[in-house]
Amino acid sequence: MKRIEIETWARRKHFEFFKAFDAPHFNVTANVDVTNLYTYAKASNQSFFKLFLYGAVRAANAIPELRYRIRGEEVVEHEVVHPSFTVMLDEGVFNFCAATFHEDLPTFLQEVTTRMERAADEVVVGDDEPDDLLYITSVPWVTFTSIMHPTHQQQDDSVPRIAWGKFERQGERLVMPLFVQAHHALVDGVHIGKYYETLQSWLDEDFVQEGTDVIEESEFDRAVRLHEEGQLEQAKQLFLSLLRQDEKNPRLHAYCAWCYDSLGEERQAVPHYERAIRLGLTGKELVESYLGLGSTYRALGRYAEAEQLFEEAIEQFPNHGALKVFQAMTHYNVGRHEEATGALLELLASPKPDESIARYRRAIAFYARNLNEIYD
Repeated sequence: MKRIEIETWARRKHFEFFKAFDAPHFNVTANVDVTNLYTYAKASNQSFFKLFLYGAVRAANAIPELRYRIRGEEVVEHEVVHPSFTVMLDEGVFNFCAATFHEDLPTFLQEVTTRMERAADEVVVGDDEPDDLLYITSVPWVTFTSIMHPTHQQQDDSVPRIAWGKFERQGERLVMPLFVQAHHALVDGVHIGKYYETLQSWLDEDFVQEGTDVIEESEFDRAVRLHEEGQLEQAKQLFLSLLRQDEKNPRLHAYCAWCYDSLGEERQAVPHYERAIRLGLTGKELVESYLGLGSTYRALGRYAEAEQLFEEAIEQFPNHGALKVFQAMTHYNVGRHEEATGALLELLASPKPDESIARYRRAIAFYARNLNEIYD
């Protein structure tokens, strides 16, 4: 970090002029072409959000003015600025999540993944943050043409804001609205223009794949995306529509079940879970369906069926800790307290944390407080 010598700074008069404004922020919204990045994300099975987050922060770090910050009567320039972004939680609320920016893409993606997993544990709002950040959010439900971020003490709040929305097709290309808000005492339109140019250059040049055209988003992909974005009712209706065309597709049944389950419609989820498993679901989706169905059986008071299902699941996936945790809950419900306690103590004594337990931590914490409840 270095201090800007305001007296000899070329934009000293602009700084003094705009800093005196009651509302000195300005914003720009423009489309960026994300065709190549979207195609790459789909082909490589990577998160579009995390990839674009990297590009947005990388481009900001390339523009010195977006690294300037006001501190009282001084201006400083950070060597690197880092993203502070929003993460949507299961209950439809969001949490703030900050991550360290790394120029190396794989390192940054792993950093963001780790931070997002931690952000799922506890909602933290209003904590003081350093000013070497970029405040970032995404609004994947709306192809917006304008947006405005809230600011506090606007004259001194010099952290830029970045947001992007839902992409849409324009001919054979995919475009997405991108919003940038900055303090006019530090940043002019020319700097925002350079930001868009830098980001678009990265999008165009780093993800060109020979012989690939934009991938048409299938109805299944759209339903999955809606599910991931928390638009559960819309996703459910689309999955049900697809299921009417392909009634023996195990993945469609699994997704229908997950939608029903997340919407609190456990009884409707059960037959879809059962058919998904019976029709030959495999891998991670099979494990998640075992967990969903077993947990739903237990929540409905169908303890014998839950016990039998968990035994079958653990026989196939003996090292899956979350299955054992939910099995222990069922043992508790049928009075097999010693077995339940023993299984949980074994998991606690394990020298290596079980990632599957961490993944279901929120659900486990909820049921820990409601072990005797039956949901009808």
